[in-house]
Amino acid sequence: MVMESVYKKLNKKLDDLTQGVHRDNKHKEQVSIEDKRVINMSKITFTKEQLDIMKLGPQYAIEKDPKQYINELIVDTENAIRHLNSSVQNTFRYLAAKNIQQIKESNRQNIIHKRKQHNIKQIKKILRDNNLTIAKADKSKAMVIIDKIFMEQKIYLKTT
Repeated sequence: MVMESVYKKLNKKLDDLTQGVHRDNKHKEQVSIEDKRVINMSKITFTKEQLDIMKLGPQYAIEKDPKQYINELIVDTENAIRHLNSSVQNTFRYLAAKNIQQIKESNRQNIIHKRKQHNIKQIKKILRDNNLTIAKADKSKAMVIIDKIFMEQKIYLKTT
């Protein structure tokens, strides 16, 4: 009888693992393993967009402002054109200017950049206002959002 219950529990755990789902003991909810890049141990809720930014990880490099890319593109293009024969330089300058103008007019990248910057500023403000911090989880690649005081208590307990 005891062995049957043990096997039942083990089979349940095995089924959950093979389906990519496990139970979070503190919150008693089913959470996908892929969604556990960010573990929120605070009472603060974040929007889906903010969580998606945090899931990119602490080493994610937000791209530069598109205006800066365009300025670098103009300089690099002009340097390349100067190496061409002087009789065709103006033709390539015209073609390059036309293409750069098309890039400037397409604001799609600029909107994405601004949105990411806005979300990062919101996350920083929430963390600062609620005395929270982001730490790396001990045994995974996940990030943990935790109260600074709680974290300091845990560190103090480990060192004593």
